[in-house]
Amino acid sequence: MENIIDDSNFLNNGITQDDFSAHLTSLLSVKRNYEDKKLNDNWIIIFEDVLPYLDNILRNPKRFIINDEEIVKVELAKKITVESVIHLTQHTNLIQDYDQKTGDVKPSKILNINKEESLDTYENRFIYTLIQNMRTFYEQRLQNFTGDSSYYDKVEFQYDGKTILGEEKVDIQLFFHSLDEKKSISSNISTDDIVTRIKKIKVQLDGFAGTELMQNLSKLNVQPVRSPIRKTNVILKNPNFQKAIELWNFIQSYSEDDYEMKRDIQNYLDTGELKNQFDQLFSFSYLIKQSLALKNNAVSTKRAVSSMMKQLIESLLEMDISLTDANMKAIFMKELQQTRTQLKIRDEMISKVFQKELLNVQKEIDLALEILS
Repeated sequence: MENIIDDSNFLNNGITQDDFSAHLTSLLSVKRNYEDKKLNDNWIIIFEDVLPYLDNILRNPKRFIINDEEIVKVELAKKITVESVIHLTQHTNLIQDYDQKTGDVKPSKILNINKEESLDTYENRFIYTLIQNMRTFYEQRLQNFTGDSSYYDKVEFQYDGKTILGEEKVDIQLFFHSLDEKKSISSNISTDDIVTRIKKIKVQLDGFAGTELMQNLSKLNVQPVRSPIRKTNVILKNPNFQKAIELWNFIQSYSEDDYEMKRDIQNYLDTGELKNQFDQLFSFSYLIKQSLALKNNAVSTKRAVSSMMKQLIESLLEMDISLTDANMKAIFMKELQQTRTQLKIRDEMISKVFQKELLNVQKEIDLALEILS
């Protein structure tokens, strides 16, 4: 049986594949301009995670009792407490009269204690400062926000090849251009979604500003706390404050860029595997030309197809040596079936159009005969 895949015979015309390569001169210029710009939304994720815990703290702020002590006239005392009595026993000079029969004591003045709740605790001042820092941080990120993330990848190949096959001079020029450009692809989420999340953060921060704790400490003009944060029992053990500490540390140490930028600009003559692939494409194109010239010769056509398949298989294996026979067969059969289906659909459409036109012509002929008769 004849071996139709014969690399020593280039379409059985006396020219070998080695002849094609021996006289081949080619150049491949490559240009690439690549830019990938993605919004860094780490801070948004951290804020969204911690905001509910801050809300818990602001809804139930920690308070402590302030005892405001003063010595007042008895008639001005609002309430006589145990502390008032103990203080009087220790300061007998405040006793105006004493009834020995009844044991009644009449003081001229007495200790008056006013008990008031206060939000001015270290933990609350920490939360107050943290929320102010969050707003400053938010405003800075907003100033740097320029909108869409983007992706831009422009690639150009210019291939020029020449070869001499006997007395035949063959040359080819190929220009390949590809532009892949997208917007709003930050972390697989749209810019509209980012804007919505940023606005939601602002609404929550504005809401925090109107809480009792923030309003009260603002009126007191308390001093902001500074790092390092004191590890009080509340800050160490309360889950809400533990999250607040995480956010504090994140803001204090933040040094990330608001956008992640990747750029690559190339302009060079390729001399490696890519150029080899284009050289094979040149050879492959010549085989197609030869097969067209010999399409009426069944044996030559088989040889042409076999040679083209051989080069195609070699190219595929060079790109992925792990391809198995089963993989190759599955790929070929799938593409063959799809191509046959497409050709069948095309032929059926052509047939329908042709039949429709014939029918129209027949109608016109019948009408003309009817008029003539």
